[in-house]
Amino acid sequence: MRRPRPAALLWGLFAGLGLAGAGLRLRAPHAPALPWIGGALLVLLAFRLSAMALDWRRGRLPGTRLLLPGLLLAEGLGLALPGLSAPAAKVRLGIALALEALLLVLALRAWRTARFGPGAWPEDRIAAAFEALVPPRAARLMALELVMLGGALRFLLGGFRDPAPEGFSHHRESALRSFLPALPLLIPGDVLLMKALFSGMPAWARWTLHGSTVYAVLWLVGLYASIKARPHQVQDGEVRLHQGLVKSVAFPAASVRSAAPLPDFDDDWARHAHLKGVSRLVAKGAPLLELALAAPVRVDGMLGAGRPTQRLLVSVDDPAAFRAALGC
Repeated sequence: MRRPRPAALLWGLFAGLGLAGAGLRLRAPHAPALPWIGGALLVLLAFRLSAMALDWRRGRLPGTRLLLPGLLLAEGLGLALPGLSAPAAKVRLGIALALEALLLVLALRAWRTARFGPGAWPEDRIAAAFEALVPPRAARLMALELVMLGGALRFLLGGFRDPAPEGFSHHRESALRSFLPALPLLIPGDVLLMKALFSGMPAWARWTLHGSTVYAVLWLVGLYASIKARPHQVQDGEVRLHQGLVKSVAFPAASVRSAAPLPDFDDDWARHAHLKGVSRLVAKGAPLLELALAAPVRVDGMLGAGRPTQRLLVSVDDPAAFRAALGC
């Protein structure tokens, strides 16, 4: 079994302390343990920044990757040490402002140059540009969120009238399409529910929950828009499958051994056992096909390529036409 990397353990400890501190602050805002948790977080961040600086000196890391953790450390020191002397406070404020300005300039530059970067999809180009500032997985998540929310806003502003591209769609029969008109109703319902059940909650916590509801609605709209905009395609001897922005995979059409509907199962346990190890590119509600491949493939997900698999579960609105295109 592969041992976890020290950086992963450090970030895991950092995340655990952060969640513990956030939970404690909600329950007891003046708990005596909060300053100690904050101090431990700053010490861990300082250790990580030092390790990153060593990697930069050895040529393993671009120097721009030090900006964000350096800014977090400077801001954290300002919050943890409010009694700093006037000269020290000015130095800290100057460092924080300089880091913020430099980070903003580099982020805008990366955004402007992303359209000229490598990759067929906008999220690939944006992620390649953002890797100068954050780790690759974080860059990919940021790129996916930007493209997902941008697609949602475009869809709501009239993009729903755009015809679907050529290919084998799987949005028309999906359950998300039926649920989509009811999504905006979640927002006023959330406001009323929060006011009725959590009137004693701090205002910032209530607004955070309201914002998370709006974000979830936009994310679901963006997911549906991306599923509609990226149908499965079989062209030039290649199969390209998509689950919107979330998953994608490409492989030669000749490697498809079979494409068949799922068999009938006696119970959910039998279904679960049959689908163990199967990668899914599915829009809930649409008809399903199970593809068996001659060679293993890796499905690209939100955090990169997944494990090798020779079985794929795919949703498609017209299974017969899709199977005919595959020659099955």
